Amino acid sequence: MQVLTIDVGGTKALFKLQLAEHTEQYKIPTGEGFKIEELNNQIAALERDYDLQDYQLAIAVPGLVQNNRLVSCKSLPGLNGLSFDTVKTQGELKFICNDIEAGMQAICDTKYACELLVMCGTGIGMSIAFNGQVFTGATGVAGELGHCRVMTESGEFSLEQLASGDSIRSRHIATADELYRAGSYLGMGLAWAVNLLNPNRVWLAGRMINNAPYYKGCLDSLKQMALSTPLAGVQINRVEDMETLVCRGLSVMLARDYPRS
Repeated sequence: MQVLTIDVGGTKALFKLQLAEHTEQYKIPTGEGFKIEELNNQIAALERDYDLQDYQLAIAVPGLVQNNRLVSCKSLPGLNGLSFDTVKTQGELKFICNDIEAGMQAICDTKYACELLVMCGTGIGMSIAFNGQVFTGATGVAGELGHCRVMTESGEFSLEQLASGDSIRSRHIATADELYRAGSYLGMGLAWAVNLLNPNRVWLAGRMINNAPYYKGCLDSLKQMALSTPLAGVQINRVEDMETLVCRGLSVMLARDYPRS
């Protein structure tokens, strides 16, 4: 069975096509103006190039996803409303899900009581897994860490406004001290999560995690603000091969015949 997994991010989309004997990967730019029509055009182009007809398709997107529909996405407003009805494909679309939820599927393990995956790229999000099962909450939107509020000397802001890649770019933050400070706000959010959920493992992923001052600020703040008992029992790991994390998670979900709703 041929499989196409698509990770649509705030700045680029990764298309991973699993064929009978090999795998192909393609990246295209996205951005605020990226629309459903452009996604459909790219899918149609791959179907023509590889003569795809009877194949499986899964799509991951940032933002709030409920019942296979993208309800709200700040970084890609042109994709709002993406659903089974708006995706045009010759294959079988199995599901549309949140990107961090998919990423967690690639790394969580049943032997751990609780794991957290925090991604900081264009925005900030978190996924939670208990005993290898991703927890999505009562209505499917658990883990919105980026919307937690922080009081600073300049006023009250969300974590995304203080520490996301989009915020850092729009505020032209570039010095090591500024990046360290931005990372420290993410560490504050992580401390809340560690204190509340007492995880075995915390996974860190996303473009900003590769920035050394930002990453150091995150870890230093986490160590200063989290309670010593839950922090002592947690492993903190950076995700290897971040670029394919979400597509790998989508493949795991397809193999498990992930439900449509």
